[in-house]
Amino acid sequence: MFATRFDAGQRSMTERVRQPRQDRSQASMARILDAFEKLLRNGSYESITINDIAIESATGAGSIYARFDGKRSILLALHARTRDRARRYFQILFDPNRKSDESLDVAIERITRGMFIWHKRRRSVIRTSVLLDDADLYLGISVSFGTWTEQLARLLIARGAALSDAQALDAAAAILQLSTAVLQQWVIFGRVPPVGRALSDASLISLIRIAALAQVRCVSISH
Repeated sequence: MFATRFDAGQRSMTERVRQPRQDRSQASMARILDAFEKLLRNGSYESITINDIAIESATGAGSIYARFDGKRSILLALHARTRDRARRYFQILFDPNRKSDESLDVAIERITRGMFIWHKRRRSVIRTSVLLDDADLYLGISVSFGTWTEQLARLLIARGAALSDAQALDAAAAILQLSTAVLQQWVIFGRVPPVGRALSDASLISLIRIAALAQVRCVSISH
């Protein structure tokens, strides 16, 4: 339903979103993004109009078009803000110096639960963004994961995983790819179980944790 592709490969993010410089303009930008995020929680991307966003944010449609070239660029800005918040969230979640007395199993369980909570709280934004098929958006996600992979690799070693630096990077990448794939599928399908069988939140977290631990062991054996 979001198959129509924008000219994402031709225009940069800065061309599509005009960043405000003054405090007043920044506050207006934040209201627009807050309004769009709220509307996404209660409706579909396709059904939301610029007028809806203008009413919800108490901002004139002209002011919105002065900052964005359309609804898709508003979503890009919203997703960029979400990524900034994710950067801070996952920096804490993957910090090897926090909770240094926990075991590897406990660390993986905590990380898995933290990733699940993040996806659940931002389900509407993540779902819409993933389905939008936008090169700018996907590039931003990819760059973020590079940093998180390195930090998670350090955490695995700090929690006692018998891995070299290269092995830890492989294991961390596998854990993030697996966890993200499962959680994004869960986000996209919503209330419909993607494999025909519904799982409770606790069961889903447990299964991701088991799979993540298996990745650590598989990398160790394969090398």
